[in-house]
Amino acid sequence: MGTLVTLAGLAWDPEIRGILVVATGFAVLLGSVWLVNVTNSGIRLATLMSAAALMGWMAILGSAWWMYGSGWKGDDPTWKTVDINVGDLGASGLELARLLPNPDEMPSAYELVVSSGDVVAVTNFDTLPTAAENPDLGADALAELRADRQLRNETITRSELASVARGVTDAAGLRALGPWRLLATTESGDAQAQASADVLAHPDLGFASPADYKLLDAYTTGGKPALKDDPNRLDRITHWISSSARITHPTRYTVVQLQAVLHQEVAAGAAPPRPVVDPDEPVVSVVMIRDLGWVRLRPALVTIGSFLIFLALCYWLHVRDKELMARREEFETARA
Repeated sequence: MGTLVTLAGLAWDPEIRGILVVATGFAVLLGSVWLVNVTNSGIRLATLMSAAALMGWMAILGSAWWMYGSGWKGDDPTWKTVDINVGDLGASGLELARLLPNPDEMPSAYELVVSSGDVVAVTNFDTLPTAAENPDLGADALAELRADRQLRNETITRSELASVARGVTDAAGLRALGPWRLLATTESGDAQAQASADVLAHPDLGFASPADYKLLDAYTTGGKPALKDDPNRLDRITHWISSSARITHPTRYTVVQLQAVLHQEVAAGAAPPRPVVDPDEPVVSVVMIRDLGWVRLRPALVTIGSFLIFLALCYWLHVRDKELMARREEFETARA
C-alpha cells in the first residue's frame, strides 16, 4: 500500500500531458496533410511532399529562433568564477586581477563625496535629516534617524556612488584603473548575484548566509566596447553597427568584492540594523569570466539541418519527376 501511495504522489501528469499534446498535434496537423496528399498522389509521393514541406517549415521556424535567440535555445550567458582571492589581489591567480588596486589603496566613497562638492552626491550621501523636515519626530528619534543616515553615508560603496553620481567616481580616476573600470550597482547585478552564490558555496570562507557579508564594489575589464555615457541617436546606431559587425568576442572579466560584517543583536520585532563591515576582516574578491554560452547554436543546427534535408527531398522529388517524364516520353515514342 505504501508503494502505491508513493507512486500516486509522483507528479508525472505535466510530462505525460505535454508529450501527448505534442504527439497529438503532430499527428493531427501533419497527418491530416499527409492523408489528403495520399488520397491524391499515393503513399510514396505524398510522404516525400509532406516531409519536404515539414523540413521547409522547420527551416523557417529555426531561422526565426536563430535570429531572436528563442525557441529551443542553448545555455544563456553566465559568469564563471575563476578565482576567489582573500585579502590581497596582488596574489590573485589571474594576472589581470593583480593590476587592480586593493580597496584600502583607494579613497572611500564618502571621502570622494565630501571632497567633490558635487550637488547630487552631497544631497544623497552627505546630508542629514533636519527637524523642519521631520516635525513629528522627537529629539531622541531625530537624533537616532540622523545617526542612521550618517552611518549610511559613511558606509556607501564606490559602486553605489557611481550609480548616483558617475562624474564623481570618474573624476577620481575609478573609470580607468589600469585596464579595469568601476561598475555601478545598476550594471553589476548579475555578477553580484553569481558571486554571492559562489561565496556561499565555499564553506571555508565562513559565510552561512548573505547577512554575514556586505557587497562592496565591482570592476570589469575587456569585452566589447561599451556605449558611452549620455549617448545620442547617432552614437547608439554606430555602436550597434560596430558591435554587430564584430566577429570575435574579447574576453571579459569582472571582480566583485565583499567583506564580512559585524555581528549586531536584533531585538524581537525590530527592523534589522544597517550592516557595517568588520574592518578586521579581509576583503574577499571574486574574480569571474564571462561565459557567452551558446544560445543560438541549437536553432542554427535546426535551421541548417532542416534546410539540407529540405534540399535533399526536393532533389529527390526532382529526380522522380525526371524519371517519370522520361518513362512517359518513352511510352509516347513506343506508342507512336
